[in-house]
Amino acid sequence: MNKLVRIFYILLLVISAILCVLFYTGGTEIDGTTPIFTNTFILYAYILTGIAVVASLIFPVFQMITNPKNAKKSLLGVLALVVVVILAYAFSSAETLNFSGTDMEKFNVPSLLKKVDTGIITTYILVAVAIIAMIYSETSKLFK
Repeated sequence: MNKLVRIFYILLLVISAILCVLFYTGGTEIDGTTPIFTNTFILYAYILTGIAVVASLIFPVFQMITNPKNAKKSLLGVLALVVVVILAYAFSSAETLNFSGTDMEKFNVPSLLKKVDTGIITTYILVAVAIIAMIYSETSKLFK
């Protein structure tokens, strides 16, 4: 299994190197400005994103199955994240914005504004928690 994964990594590296060379040496279409291989690059980015998503979903599940004691800690982390999102949703606003003379009215929908505000508040909470954790970890070293 380990050899198969290594071969897969080498294959991805070779494909990435080839596409990198094509990026810098590839020509352009008839108009002279649009690169020929743009669709290939985008498709490869989609493939790499899909591989990353599948790996990020499969490996934690595999880790939980092989080590169930650590699964509790992982599930507590996920539960904490769900609580943060629920709190952010509770504090978010769906109040419409006042746009004058712009084409942004199509985005001025209360349900969309509620989701965006939830994302912003969630980000603020997680950044604050990260800063507090960094300060705590550094100051706790001073007292040990």
